[in-house]
Amino acid sequence: MPETIAESRCLVIGAASGIGQATAERLRASGAAVVGADLPSARWPGGHAGTSGPMGRSLTMDVTDAGSVHSAVTDAVRALGGLDAVVNCAGVLGPVAPAAATSVDDFERILAVNLTGAFAVSRAVLPVMAAAGYGRLVHMSSTAGKEGVINMPAYSASKAGILGLVKSLAKEFALTGVTVNALAPGNVVTPLFQEVPAEQQAAQAAKIPMGRFGTPEEAAALIEFIVSPAASYTTGFVFDLSGGRATY
Repeated sequence: MPETIAESRCLVIGAASGIGQATAERLRASGAAVVGADLPSARWPGGHAGTSGPMGRSLTMDVTDAGSVHSAVTDAVRALGGLDAVVNCAGVLGPVAPAAATSVDDFERILAVNLTGAFAVSRAVLPVMAAAGYGRLVHMSSTAGKEGVINMPAYSASKAGILGLVKSLAKEFALTGVTVNALAPGNVVTPLFQEVPAEQQAAQAAKIPMGRFGTPEEAAALIEFIVSPAASYTTGFVFDLSGGRATY
């Protein structure tokens, strides 16, 4: 059982860019042992999956494929000698369009990555950490999951599902030494957010009391605390990262 973040062995999923990349970098800078995972098609800074480059050890994982998740988790446990913390940042935005213009196939594809993928990750890593008597699991939700965002029905639904998933799993594993929490970013400047049309970005910016968007580095700083040994009595919680936009 680690006593500090520097002693933690961490798996960051979606680590090739955005919040995942910033989180992996911050955890490494704090002394943690980190393995990053992302899609086979991901473009890693300074390298590619399966190498040990500037981003450290990296693996391929497709969260929509349970076999891929299991294989990558097994490899990460082997490489790290155990698993103390898992940060799941895998996600897609999908089309920004009215519900009537969103196909059922698109809706299901977004849920497959954002929600079913989170369950697949949970199912693979929670037994490992529970058997060791210690662990931290964090999934990405969103302000969209709390309040719903116009023209983003699938994304909003998938991120709302994360809230229920995390609260259920937190109760199931409450006596094992494993915490399960979520982070609900508002608008964070990542490659994913760049897919939102400019007019919708402006409308969302107007809702933020701080008057600005967040950064991946600010998300990583909060995540570092959530997965640290210090965060020992909070589970089933949704941490806000919205510049004051969230109302609950």
